[in-house]
Amino acid sequence: MFSLAQPQPRFVLVAILLLPITTLAQQEETTLPDLWTLENSIQRVLDIAPEIKTAEAKVNARQGALQQAGAWPNPTISVQSDDKLGIEDGSGGNDITQYAFSLPLPLSGRLSHQKAIASEALQGAKANRRYQRLVLEQQTAMRFRQLQLTTANLELAEQRLKLADELKAATLRREQAGELSKLERLRLGLVREEAQQILDKAEGEYHEALSQYRAYLGLPSTVNLTLTPLRPLESVPPLATFEMNLADQPLFVVAQHRIGASQSNVKLSQASRWPDPVLSVFQAEDFLGGRRQKSIGIGLSITVPLWDRKSGQRSQSLAEVREAQSDLNSLRRDITSRVRQSYIHLKHLVQQATHYRARVFEPAREVLDLTNKAYLSGEVEILSLIDANSTYFNAHTRYLGLLQLAWTERAELQLTAGRSSLNAEQEK
Repeated sequence: MFSLAQPQPRFVLVAILLLPITTLAQQEETTLPDLWTLENSIQRVLDIAPEIKTAEAKVNARQGALQQAGAWPNPTISVQSDDKLGIEDGSGGNDITQYAFSLPLPLSGRLSHQKAIASEALQGAKANRRYQRLVLEQQTAMRFRQLQLTTANLELAEQRLKLADELKAATLRREQAGELSKLERLRLGLVREEAQQILDKAEGEYHEALSQYRAYLGLPSTVNLTLTPLRPLESVPPLATFEMNLADQPLFVVAQHRIGASQSNVKLSQASRWPDPVLSVFQAEDFLGGRRQKSIGIGLSITVPLWDRKSGQRSQSLAEVREAQSDLNSLRRDITSRVRQSYIHLKHLVQQATHYRARVFEPAREVLDLTNKAYLSGEVEILSLIDANSTYFNAHTRYLGLLQLAWTERAELQLTAGRSSLNAEQEK
């Protein structure tokens, strides 16, 4: 008889199989930080980013190429069998009449030049790996600062709607008594609706930034995220701080190793004009003096470059050296210019934010406080309070935008200068 109480092995097996996965997911969530800073956000991205694994694979490939570049060519062993001896002595059949061992001799220095090219390529791959890390840091900073901004804007929009509701509630008695004019009533309705629209927009921008941040860091949607608040960038290091190590900028290093590889390729093309000589050692068996006899010999074969002297290959290599040098000069000019322009822009944004806070944001807050007191004492009309509220919230929103622009410009400057955000100050 069928019973609902009977065990169902299939579901038990599925539960057992899913248990380790669930446990691992829970362990991962428990190891995540409670408060996300730029530093631990970057570290999270560097731990999981496929771009890092791709760069590591390229480095490993270059290491394998370097190991292979110094390998000697393989020898050749040949065996010859014929019926010559059988015909000579009348025994018939086939016999092995010759063994030969041949080995190309790389005497031209070709292997050392190949190793030099592979070594330059390896160092270039390592520099490119560094640059990929810097790109990931910059991209993480952009998403982190955007989420900070949208979080602050969302909180500000909620405050704006709350004050609009409180303002409307405070004037309810006057409206019931018929003391509120039609203009004031319409204006209050517009203020409340505008605050609601601003909140809806802020919520949309927040969820979009949150989604991008979660996706880039590989965070599940079940994890609650708390970020450090958006704060002012108090100071900017001197320009010399960003220019002093430009020679170590990864793109510069990649270009320099490209020049080194091109120069070694010129030497390789010169060495390749003479192909490797081939040394041969052989043992032959022949019918001499009425009997079978063995003989041992040695030979050396050399290809004489009468027509193909690799002149075109050498010209191509020289042109590639000039091209690589020109690319480096162009890169140095562009990056140096971009560092200075980005630094000027960053300084301007920091100064603008400081000036805006002192001349607009703080006065707007003070005007709002004074207007609230004046309204409660009956000194000003409600329209003045509405204007003060609007001025304050608009100024606050603009100030937050300036802070975010300054931080993102600094991240761009650090990428251009080849500096890591993990070693910079004031990044929490």
